Amino acid sequence: MKKRKNKEIVLTLGKVPSLNSFYAGSHWTKRKKAKDAALETIKEQLGYNTGAPYNSFRVTAYVRYRYDLDNSIIAIKFTSDALKTLGWIKDDSPKYFRRLSMVWTEQVPKDKAEITIELSDEYPE
Repeated sequence: MKKRKNKEIVLTLGKVPSLNSFYAGSHWTKRKKAKDAALETIKEQLGYNTGAPYNSFRVTAYVRYRYDLDNSIIAIKFTSDALKTLGWIKDDSPKYFRRLSMVWTEQVPKDKAEITIELSDEYPE
């Protein structure tokens, strides 16, 4: 079987809810609407994977939201869930999701995130 090359993808997400606001008493329908909107944004940029899912992935998120950096984690959660739904990864468990980095930067437009995803068929150490 021919081994695939590693693949790098860069996605752009608009404003997502902060972790605090996402879980601070908001109704499940509001949370689902936000998650579905992120999925559609990612699907428009990436589409469904037509081959086998990759064995592992790493994510680096460059964000410029107005809330604390740790509250930006929802952008990562939405991204990893979308990658699974769209068939790019097998799962977002630690066996497959091998690294996460988040960086707040003024190089990204306000209320945006640029998310770099490294897909691999290798299982890193």
